[in-house]
Amino acid sequence: MINKKIVYSYFDANAESYTQNSLSFPWSIIRNKESKEVLNLLGNVKNKNILDIGCGTGYYSRLLIKKNAKKVYALDSSKKMLKNINTKGIIKINQDAEKFKIKNKFDRVICAGLLEFVGSAERVLANIRKCSKKNCKLVILCPTDNFLAKLYKIYHLKNNISIKLFSTHKIENILNSSGWQVKKTKRIIFSNIILANLKNE
Repeated sequence: MINKKIVYSYFDANAESYTQNSLSFPWSIIRNKESKEVLNLLGNVKNKNILDIGCGTGYYSRLLIKKNAKKVYALDSSKKMLKNINTKGIIKINQDAEKFKIKNKFDRVICAGLLEFVGSAERVLANIRKCSKKNCKLVILCPTDNFLAKLYKIYHLKNNISIKLFSTHKIENILNSSGWQVKKTKRIIFSNIILANLKNE
């Protein structure tokens, strides 16, 4: 069971140092490998409107702007995390991923490092579906259930956060039940990176 108050408190407390910590060893190596695959699956983002849900301090949002995305909507529940984002072309949205409401429709959606921290991955994915264009590409990054992922879970248990782990079969089933069709799945270290489209696309 995810305790949202503990999760919010953890990210607020680490907001100022989060970017720097993620660029230090070993997280920098992991992030570099993950981001190459995430961007590869997203494909050409030039002139695309993109939602970065659970954006944190904007790591992927900034990469997408560098790749000439038209606009990136960076959504996170932590105001302190969002304060670290000051890049032109990024629109900050302070809302809960399970409940957010937004009028825009998106060409691409990235959901990296979020689902393990939410109460219901199904609610997040169903919510994303509502604001996706018919030909939208969704790329998800979430921890699998191998040995390294279990060490990652122990790392967060030190902060009283019991993250969720997702076997490939489990996350693909969740996507399917939430209106998404899996197109490709890759495993990088302890994460699944999945490309999905809306069903019937």
